[in-house]
Amino acid sequence: MSAVPAVSIVGWSGSGKTTLLTKLVPELASRGLRVAVVKHSSDAHPLHRPGSDTARFQEAGAVLTGFATPAGVQLTTGEAPADALPPMLARLAGTVDLVLVEGWKDGPLPKLEVWHEGLGPPLAPAHPEVIAILARSPPASGLFPQNVRVLDAGDIRAVADLLLTRWKSGRGAGSHAPPTEARGVVRRPVQRWDGSALASAEEDDLAVEEPLEIRVSGDPVAVTMRTPGHDRELATGFLFSEGILQSVDDLGGLAHCGRPGEEGWGNVLEVTPAPGAVLDVERVRAARRGTLTTSACGVCGRRGVEDLLAVCPPVPPGPQLRPEVITRATARLRDVQRNFARTGGVHAAAALDSDGHLLAAFEDVGRHNAVDKVVGALVLEGTVRGVRVSRAPLTRQPALLCVSGRVSFEIVQKAAMARIPVVAGVSAASSLAVELALRSGMTLATFVRNGHFNVHTHPERLSLR
Repeated sequence: MSAVPAVSIVGWSGSGKTTLLTKLVPELASRGLRVAVVKHSSDAHPLHRPGSDTARFQEAGAVLTGFATPAGVQLTTGEAPADALPPMLARLAGTVDLVLVEGWKDGPLPKLEVWHEGLGPPLAPAHPEVIAILARSPPASGLFPQNVRVLDAGDIRAVADLLLTRWKSGRGAGSHAPPTEARGVVRRPVQRWDGSALASAEEDDLAVEEPLEIRVSGDPVAVTMRTPGHDRELATGFLFSEGILQSVDDLGGLAHCGRPGEEGWGNVLEVTPAPGAVLDVERVRAARRGTLTTSACGVCGRRGVEDLLAVCPPVPPGPQLRPEVITRATARLRDVQRNFARTGGVHAAAALDSDGHLLAAFEDVGRHNAVDKVVGALVLEGTVRGVRVSRAPLTRQPALLCVSGRVSFEIVQKAAMARIPVVAGVSAASSLAVELALRSGMTLATFVRNGHFNVHTHPERLSLR
């Protein structure tokens, strides 16, 4: 029915379906997924006011009818109400990665049931499409079918893991192929030389690369070549790593300059400080030569090695990580590298907690940009704050930063600024990266592949018992 993965969230009224969705969507988005949400209702809610212009258009047989306003566009289809949702889901193929439908318990989609004590009996026994029950309280013995998984409705990460695992397995064993029009990928002609002849031109997937200029209160601060998308996270992570902002509370606004449709729109991001906050861009200029910095290679403009090392605060001791958390981190990273699977031309970075749960993951043509997007996402959700911000202990604290390539000084620097104590790389580390990790009290692991890795600094964080 639908080429795009789709799941129904079902349950009795008051079970918490909407609350679950409002938490699940940002969790999936932090893992790089484009998520669509549809509210399904069995009641006949009028979509257009009787007698209105749009109602008349729909009655006249328009295939799509809707409003276009400065706030966005809302379209409705012309299919019969009972048949409208399946073709809509089919049309979303290639534009989103996952569709979550609230309701539609009698539909054909796989289902997650939200349930807790005090409601009616579970729906799962009568609906074999239910793949898991999300319970907010311990169920009575024998209440749920034995072949249905039961998860804690409050463990959003576990719910996201379940969906991603099912989606991945549904694509075929070992497949990491992304949607046919994944964001950040374009198609261009290519001719292949096979050793004896040049083949005819065919379409090939390439990673998108475009410039992004970051401005603070109208003042240009940095230019980087990046993969478009998640620019808010990229700018936030860069400014945080440079010490320009300390927490999400420093931010008043993050918005692209210009208007959609204008040439170059989306390549300039304006950052506005919150009332009373000061974003000191001179911290960047004072540490670099007198040219506009680039977040992709900022180390080159620094004035000296000691200046570099002095920027990073020491990371506090702990936590201890099991070695398998580190070895599995690169496998978790591969799971989110959908654009790499198509192009082979992008890097990836991911943040995980001490148990190996994924907190945020992004891809980008620049490995520093991928790390900035990860750090920026954690800053925006309040998980990461600067050392000068004194508050209660953080929850979901990232313990591990995993990167897909070489570990350079700047990657260790960005992790240190975010107080992420362990950095794991698929490839080697530079000498300056090792020196900074040693001075900052960070654990640095390299060549993390096939269950093995090398430890360069502070192995005391490994729990070997």
